[in-house]
Amino acid sequence: MLNRRRGRIALVAAFVVCLGVFLMAVATNTHELRRAIYLDRRVHGVSLPEPGSVVQAGPDGTARVKVAGRIGWLAKGVEAGIDANGDGMIEPSDWKPFATPRLTYFEGEATVRTGWARVLLRASQPTDAVTFNHVAVAEVGVGEVFLIVGQSNAGGSCRNFFLTKSANVRNGQVQEDGRIVWKSGADPQVLNGGGSVWPLVGDELSKRLGDRPIGFINVAVGSTSMRDWAPGTPNFQRLVTAMRATAPNGVRAILWQQGESDNTMPEDEYHQRLTTLIREFEKAVGGAPRWMVATGTFVEGKPAPNLRAALKRVQQDGLALEGPDLDPLGAEYRQSDEVHFNPEGTRAAARLWIETLMRTFYGEGNAGR
Repeated sequence: MLNRRRGRIALVAAFVVCLGVFLMAVATNTHELRRAIYLDRRVHGVSLPEPGSVVQAGPDGTARVKVAGRIGWLAKGVEAGIDANGDGMIEPSDWKPFATPRLTYFEGEATVRTGWARVLLRASQPTDAVTFNHVAVAEVGVGEVFLIVGQSNAGGSCRNFFLTKSANVRNGQVQEDGRIVWKSGADPQVLNGGGSVWPLVGDELSKRLGDRPIGFINVAVGSTSMRDWAPGTPNFQRLVTAMRATAPNGVRAILWQQGESDNTMPEDEYHQRLTTLIREFEKAVGGAPRWMVATGTFVEGKPAPNLRAALKRVQQDGLALEGPDLDPLGAEYRQSDEVHFNPEGTRAAARLWIETLMRTFYGEGNAGR
């Protein structure tokens, strides 16, 4: 019994000593211990938005941007400062209450107008106007976002890569966990992809729209048939995941460019499959985003009349806007397979996309709507 009592006393003594050492380390902030255990009032990190992301501007030229991160236990709240005057400066009056932390996690929505913005975050009620309670920054672009769907010419199949000249153009890549990670808008746009029209389209759109941020989220998959995009397939689910990741602002439009793999598919079947895809997609995402359908059926040296007719019917049904007609870009614009675009064909297709997008979405009296 005595040995047991001595053992318990020894354990308690060891615990008290360890606790004392720990409290002393906290008090003196040894090895920045307070920071490691979040026992402070600093913003430790920002998890949303993804760095350099682009979100769709609304009709009023603003977007709701979700911002989330981690903050110290001792912080009572989070304040946000946004460049409200467009002069690149945050005034003391620009700091506004933003979120109340739940334990060490916080999230909220900031209203950001068109252009690139830096959302600054700090612990509220600063005790010292010099330290600013550890400001963290989330950068986001509010502009135009397009979701690209289809096969190789949509994803990029040219042997030459194209690079963006403007830092305003970004490419969003869907991750397995549903997040979208953003990078430069330069090719490749998709895994194992080649050169595409999108860097060229993005540069010109940004220029014509006053240096507006442009984002392309590309989920196209080479050699895919309409059957590979049917509801329930992995491709369909990835498309749905990408769309959901753009909430709450959505996209300007979904750009569909597919057909070469289905050049022998009957007109009625293709029309029915694309109709089903669009309608089931709308059900899955709980809305009706606009689709723009390009006509791209050129294979074996000629267009496919059956697919051209099917695509036209989908447009006439009101399910999709009329996209560019790429079939007139004949063999001289194609690689030796007479399907995939060569460099000149990629540039020509980009020009057709640019003119169609500008005319449809940004024509006089229609800009940004």
